[in-house]
Amino acid sequence: MMRKKQIGALVLSLFLVASLGATAIAATQSTGASTQEEFDADPDEADEVYVSENGDAVLVYEEASNDSDAEAVSGTFGIETQTGLMHALYGADFTEMDENVSEELGVVGDASFRMSPESVTSAADLTFRDVDAYDEFSADVDLEQSRTTYSANADLAMVINESNVVEEEESVEISAQTKTTATTLTSSGTMTVEEETLIASDDTAIDMTLTQSDDQYDLSVSETRALSEYEQNNWATEEDARAALDRQFQSVAMNFGGEYDLTLESYSYDDSGESPTVDLEYSVTFTGISDQVSDMIAMQLQNDPELDLDETEARAIADRLAELQIEELQFSVETDGSAVVMDWDAEIHNYDQVVLGVIEIAESLDDVDDELADQFDEARQMIEAQKEADLVQTTEYDLSMTQAPNETSVQFSSSVDTENWGDYVDELEERDVEQFIAETTLSFEAETVDGDVTVEYDYAAEDDALLERILDEYERMAEEDPMIGDEFTEAIENFRAAEFETARATMSITEEEAEFETAAAFGNMTELEGVPFETEDGLTVTAVHGETENATTTMYVTVEGFVGEDADEAEVREQRQVGEDTTVHQPGEWDREFPSINEDEVRSFLEEGEDDDSLLPISTTAAAAAGIAGVAVIGGLFVAYRRFY
Repeated sequence: MMRKKQIGALVLSLFLVASLGATAIAATQSTGASTQEEFDADPDEADEVYVSENGDAVLVYEEASNDSDAEAVSGTFGIETQTGLMHALYGADFTEMDENVSEELGVVGDASFRMSPESVTSAADLTFRDVDAYDEFSADVDLEQSRTTYSANADLAMVINESNVVEEEESVEISAQTKTTATTLTSSGTMTVEEETLIASDDTAIDMTLTQSDDQYDLSVSETRALSEYEQNNWATEEDARAALDRQFQSVAMNFGGEYDLTLESYSYDDSGESPTVDLEYSVTFTGISDQVSDMIAMQLQNDPELDLDETEARAIADRLAELQIEELQFSVETDGSAVVMDWDAEIHNYDQVVLGVIEIAESLDDVDDELADQFDEARQMIEAQKEADLVQTTEYDLSMTQAPNETSVQFSSSVDTENWGDYVDELEERDVEQFIAETTLSFEAETVDGDVTVEYDYAAEDDALLERILDEYERMAEEDPMIGDEFTEAIENFRAAEFETARATMSITEEEAEFETAAAFGNMTELEGVPFETEDGLTVTAVHGETENATTTMYVTVEGFVGEDADEAEVREQRQVGEDTTVHQPGEWDREFPSINEDEVRSFLEEGEDDDSLLPISTTAAAAAGIAGVAVIGGLFVAYRRFY
C-alpha cells in the first residue's frame, strides 16, 4: 500500500503540476492495464545493476511492449532531487500505427501551459474534427479583470441536431438589463414565448404598476380579461365589476392587516366575440401593510424550531427584511393567439438589507460550521465594500431559443460592465477579502468550419499569492468533504514545503504526429511526498530517468547507499532488487554514462516565452491526445517503480 501511495504521489507531482498528465493517465488506463499483465520477471528484480565505489547504484529495468503501435512512441523523462527538476518529452508517429489514431482522437492543433506561484496562463489553437452534434456553432468570449476594470462579453450561437418532443416550432426570446449598486436593483426587459398549443379565445392583456411611499402602496392596473361562462355574471355590469374587485383586494388587505381604497376608473364589457371580455382600469391604495408584514416575519422567525432566535433578535431581522423599498414595479402581459409577450421594469431600494437579513437567519441555524460562518461574514464585508466604493454593475443579455422536431437553435449574448471597480478592489483589500481581485484576461473564440469546430483560446491570471489561494481552497474543500482523507491535506502541506517554482507544458498534434513536453521546477523537491523514495530496506531513490524507443522502455533508478563501500558482488546480490538473472557491474568493471536531465535545456524550456506563453485547462478530448504522447511515461514509471519495490 505504501509503495502505491509513493508511486501515485510522484506521478501526480509530475503530471498534475504540468496540467496535462492527470487526464493523460485516464486516457491510457487500458494500455497501462495491458502493460501490467506483460510482466514475466520478479517485479523486484532489476535487469542490471551498476555499483559505484561509495555504494550508490543505478538499477536498470527494461520492458518491451507487445503492442503493435508501441514502435511509434518514443521519448524521455526524468525526475531529479538534486536539480529539483521534472521533465518529460514524448512523441508519437501516427503514420506508423496500425489504426488511424489521428482520426480517433478527432483533434489537431497546439496547446500550452504555464504556472508559477503568482500566475497562470494558457493558450490553444485546436480543431475538433467532424463534430456531428452541431450544424452550426460559434462562440466569442472576452473577459478583463484588473485592479481598475472589470468587464465581460459573451456571444454564443448554435444549432443542435436532436429529436424534440414537439410537433410544431416553439420559441422563447428574452432581452433584459439589470443594474445594481450596494443598495439598489433596477431591471427591465421583455420576454416573448410562442407555442402553438397556447391558444387564447380572445386577446387578453394586463398592465400593472406598483409603487411604494413609506407605509403606502399604490397599484394601478389596466387589463383586458376574457371571461369564462361561470365568470360572466360577476363582471356583467360596472357594479358587478366593482364588487368583484372589492372582494379580491379586501382579502389581500386582510391577510396583511392593512386597509385598501379602490377606484374603478374605466369599465367596458364586450360580448361580441367568441367569449365575453371586460376592459378595466382601476387603482388601489394599501396602507398599514408594512408593520403587519414585519410582525408576521418576526413571529415566523421566532417560532421556527431550526432557528435560535429570541423575540428581540427575530424582530431586528424582520425589520431589516421589511426595509425593502419598491420604488416602482411595472409588469405587463399580452396574449395574442399563440404568442405571449411579457414586459417588466423594476426599481427596488434597500435590497442589501434583505440580503443581510437572510445572512443573519442563516447564521442563526444550529448546524452552521465555522467555515460557512466565515463565508457569511465575507459576504457581509463585500456588501460594505460595495457601499463605500459606490460600485455599480450593469448586465445586459439577450437569449433566443427555438425548438423544432429535429433540431434546437440557441443564440445568446451578454455583457457586464462596472463603475468604480478600482475603489471596490481597494475596499476589499482593506477588509482582507482578496480572492476576487486577481488580474485576469480571457479571450475565447470557436466556430464550425466545414463540419469541424475550431477553438482559439488565451487566458492569463496573476496575483501575488495566486497559488497560495488555490492551495487554501483545496484545503477548505478537503475539510468540508468527509470523503477526502488526511493524506490529501498532507500532500498540500508537502507541496508548499517543496517550494514550487514553475511548471510548463506544451502539446502539438497534427494528422501525422503528436508531441508532448512538460517540466516543473522545485526549490526543495525532497519535501514532496514520495520524493525521494524511502524503501522498506531504508534505501533512498534520488533520481529516475527513462527512455522509450523501438517499443522498449528502459528505466534508470539511482539509489543512494544501495550497498556499503567496497561491497563485493555477493553483498550486492543480497539486496532484494537483485536476482539470479540480474547482471551486476561492480566498480571498475563498467564505464557508462546514464541519462540525466539537461538542466540548461529544461530551464530554458521553462523560461521560454515567459511573457506570452500560456496554460490550457485542456478539454477531455485534447487531454486524451496528450495521453497518446504520454502513455509510455505513465507505463514506464509504473513498471519501474513496481519492479523496484
